[in-house]
Amino acid sequence: MRFTVSHACKGCSGRCGEMWALKGAPDADRFSTPACLLYTQAGSVPHLTCDMLHKIKNVDRHPALFPLPPLVSFSSSVQEFGAGISKFTGMPTHPVFVRIQDPMKSTPAGFNDKAGVSVWDQGGRVHLNAPSFTRVMESFKPSCYQALCDSDTPKDATKKRLQRAVERTTSLLDQCIAAKSASSALADCSILGTVVGGYSREHRIVSVKETVKRDVDGYVIEGFHVDGPASQNLKYEEIKDLLEEVVSHLPKDKPRFMHGILRPEFVLKAAMNGVDIFDTAFANAATDGGMALSFGCSCDEDLLLMLKGDLLEHQLALDMKDCSYRDQFVPLLEECTCYACKNFTRAYINHLLNTGEMLAYVLLNLHNIHHFLKFFCTIRKFIRQLCS
Repeated sequence: MRFTVSHACKGCSGRCGEMWALKGAPDADRFSTPACLLYTQAGSVPHLTCDMLHKIKNVDRHPALFPLPPLVSFSSSVQEFGAGISKFTGMPTHPVFVRIQDPMKSTPAGFNDKAGVSVWDQGGRVHLNAPSFTRVMESFKPSCYQALCDSDTPKDATKKRLQRAVERTTSLLDQCIAAKSASSALADCSILGTVVGGYSREHRIVSVKETVKRDVDGYVIEGFHVDGPASQNLKYEEIKDLLEEVVSHLPKDKPRFMHGILRPEFVLKAAMNGVDIFDTAFANAATDGGMALSFGCSCDEDLLLMLKGDLLEHQLALDMKDCSYRDQFVPLLEECTCYACKNFTRAYINHLLNTGEMLAYVLLNLHNIHHFLKFFCTIRKFIRQLCS
């Protein structure tokens, strides 16, 4: 994986760049940043078959986030299949990024140790150390994967817990790098180091300084939340100073990742602070709640409004279960060009939701992912204009 910065703001850390040379993707494919990875569960975008997914414009080669928990038990089958997780799941054109935990599922606390990290699949807890984790990655053959890390640092974590998280993450990173170096199957895969430390400036600085000493291809910034629905409540202002401190120590020629069900305002502010890659978990969470994203994201004025403060709930999304939509024969959003908005109405989707039809979630996710990807296009345009 290679990364280059094309535009860098002088007044802030915001930047635009390109990522390319991803394993499994043609050399000509370049992915503009800031960007978001397509969130998947068990190898598919929730509610969407591959055919339906590709009804979203320009998404047929888009990089995808594959959380490890629902996939780890399939590693032996993927190994026998022999062609990697992307082809195994029917997404051969999508570069795969593997994350240790699932951003949409709360991570149970207290199950990591110095030997490894715990993840939860359909059968319960699976403990992974560096050798067993590397064997899973060898079967998956991803474009990029996050090294094992201990991000179990809720806001009330003690100093002792934070110290352990930093030490474990650094040790596990060293072990994963060594295991990757010894594996011919992972020679073309990229590996990401993780910066942890919770809400402690002291531990964040130690973690980032140790991580940048290692030979990694990018950085994941974690430990501000434990994933799941609670990550929607994370306020950028709570972590602003810590994030700025971390970013100031990271090299400029490697991408930075943040994952979670992060609100658009948070994503925008983090992107303006130098974070490059997010994911579509927020769009999928909206779909699961029967919501259609409606926040303004088509011009600079929309983004300036977000930078000033958090959006109200009615500005963020439409609750399509509400009976007020049952006689509104208009698209979800008037100017939206997604498949759902071009072919269906608010009234129809309201009917589908209130009668328990699965098609409702198909149409909502088509719209929500389209809208979220459009949001990132506007962010890139906004940053480029600030740099000019």
